[in-house]
Amino acid sequence: MPAEYSVATCRALAEAYRRQDVLRPMRIARYEPGDVLCYRVTGVTPATEANVRLLVEGFVGGGFAGQVYRVKVQAVEGGTIAALEVGGTYALKILVPPSDFARKFRDAIYLLGFQGRFSPQVNPAAARAGALWQKFIRRAAGVRFGSERAVVDVLATLVDERLGSCGELSEWIDGRNWRFEADDHLDQRRRWARGKPHDPARLGSPEYRAKRTFMAELVGLLHELGAPELARQYEWWTCKSQPNVLKRIDAEGDPAAGLTAVDFRAGLALLPFLPMSPGDVKLILRGIARGSLVQFDRGDLARLRRFMDAHAEHFADLREAYEELTRLEQAYRQSLPDVTHHHVRLLHSRRLWSSILDGMVTGWRVRNVTDERTTARLRGSRLLTILFAALGAVPLLGLASAAAVVGWMLAAWSFPAGAVILAAGLGLAVPPLGRLARRLAGREDYRRHYARMSSSPSYFRRAVFAHVVERLCAWHRSGRVGAEGVVRIARSPARFLAHLPLSLLPAGLHRLLTDRRFAWQVAKYIFARPLLLYFNAEAREQWLRQMVAEGQAKGMLTDEDAGRILARIGEPFIQKYLKSLAVHVCTLPVTQIVSVTVAMVYVARHPELSWEQASLAAGAILVAFQITPISPGSLCRGLYVVYLVARERNFRDYNIAVFLGFFKYIGYLAFPIQMAYRYPALARFMAAHWATGAVHVVPVFGEHGALLEHAVFDAFYNRPLTIRRRMRARAGYRR
Repeated sequence: MPAEYSVATCRALAEAYRRQDVLRPMRIARYEPGDVLCYRVTGVTPATEANVRLLVEGFVGGGFAGQVYRVKVQAVEGGTIAALEVGGTYALKILVPPSDFARKFRDAIYLLGFQGRFSPQVNPAAARAGALWQKFIRRAAGVRFGSERAVVDVLATLVDERLGSCGELSEWIDGRNWRFEADDHLDQRRRWARGKPHDPARLGSPEYRAKRTFMAELVGLLHELGAPELARQYEWWTCKSQPNVLKRIDAEGDPAAGLTAVDFRAGLALLPFLPMSPGDVKLILRGIARGSLVQFDRGDLARLRRFMDAHAEHFADLREAYEELTRLEQAYRQSLPDVTHHHVRLLHSRRLWSSILDGMVTGWRVRNVTDERTTARLRGSRLLTILFAALGAVPLLGLASAAAVVGWMLAAWSFPAGAVILAAGLGLAVPPLGRLARRLAGREDYRRHYARMSSSPSYFRRAVFAHVVERLCAWHRSGRVGAEGVVRIARSPARFLAHLPLSLLPAGLHRLLTDRRFAWQVAKYIFARPLLLYFNAEAREQWLRQMVAEGQAKGMLTDEDAGRILARIGEPFIQKYLKSLAVHVCTLPVTQIVSVTVAMVYVARHPELSWEQASLAAGAILVAFQITPISPGSLCRGLYVVYLVARERNFRDYNIAVFLGFFKYIGYLAFPIQMAYRYPALARFMAAHWATGAVHVVPVFGEHGALLEHAVFDAFYNRPLTIRRRMRARAGYRR
């Protein structure tokens, strides 16, 4: 059930914060549609500067690399930026994730690899170097693919002072991910993919093959340009690179036309001991072979220069950009300790350490850790810079030592659970002390803010309420609290304090425990809605219409296929299959209910178990129910299909569903696949809809448009079609 989210409520909370007239700005994680943003931007080529005003039209999404918005340019003043026009629509990417967890995980991986903050976010030189690399790649794509449209154009770089991050403006692509294509020659496609002899006349899945070919050629081009670490964004077997290539909507006629690489910003560093996909193992070995133990976005400028010289007529206007890239790359690489590349230079090079300290000061200013005055003082004193850096490290060192000592003592006293709880408590309590110390030392507005809090009771109350409003905005955006709950909590400090411990829980569980209306809606959605779909034909038709509209919006369905499906929505067989799908929806909670009940009964019947033993036993029961291929829910589905076969004495119309229905997860695809015989367009869409919906629960690899999503569709739609074609061919041979 989708979480309720109100932009108007977030705006009202922001206005409530402003009315408190506190001395520090409101902390935000992302922007909302309708916000107006003003930046001082620098064009990529040429490097001219201008002031721009942007209207946020929509939030596109966010990942480890940052957050993306669709924006419209309202004004460009003080200069001109190539290809940036008033009234035009563009993509704004800000290189900080909207999710606090994603940011912390990304920064931790980067810290392990390079011993510093995530440079594309905090170092303008790194952000601009990445934009220039993209310009060169785009020009090279024009040489190799015959059109620069094969790579999205990046227009300008900027610093967002509110979010504390660098960013960039680029071309907006009206595009989509690949469509799910019916293909009853899956065997031929796999032979083609492996480079084995195949029958070209029988090859299907033209969009799949076109994207794979394009990505392979792009990876080869990036290696030739000297950007092997950027090529990781398009390596096929990372299994999550496919969404980085979109097909332009204006090139629908040709499967191979309009393919565009849109993402050259890596989100996670690749550590030698932490591969994050099957393809990363090969990439790690290749990186070690060329002397790069940790991989992220390092390029080879000498190889880029050789490519430029070999195609001099295409790069004549980018010579100055190459010189700028050379300077920026040097500044970027020398702003990090990066032990794996600098090695012994860290022991004797004063110039390197001077660059590292300058990079730290720049990063603090970009992230709003320091103001202009403190930044100037830090740039003038290396000692102050080192002391300021230590303010963040001291609490962490204290935390580590305290957790180690207390944990050892409690473990020695046979209290391992207590050691874990206390260490977790220290982990939550101590790091904020470091942030507080840096705020006081780094920013005048925070010093005045905390001084007023300590001297003025009325200001203290306003500041506390402003903090509550700030937290409520984050809670509402994440789905923890509904619009009405926000109003109730804002009126009562006691309610906020009651919600505060629950904020450690997952957002859905937090709201389920505190919002009776939401809990009732969830209960109706889980229990009453499936029954309504089973008994009410009009509700089933509306359900299908909603799914078809969603499929059109996501590019799963063409307008022609959607019209064909909706024109036949009242036919008896479609109604029968929709009713069967409703039964499948009814069985969704069965396994969870049975598993929780069994766990509770087991614990109740074994009172001799300790709390830890009971928790482990209950967890083992829940996990066992989830990993078994046949579950109580799948048994219900399978028995229902057997009942239909016996009642109608009709095996032909259920010959696939009667077997698939008994298996967990894939049983939801039983009836969509069964419909392939009579309604191929509807079957293809339903299989895609249910399969992709199920696979999205897989972290990282289950994202929209990624390889796992397409593999599930192949396994449960195209594989049965291929088997059926073979069976028919064999029957023909026998005849």
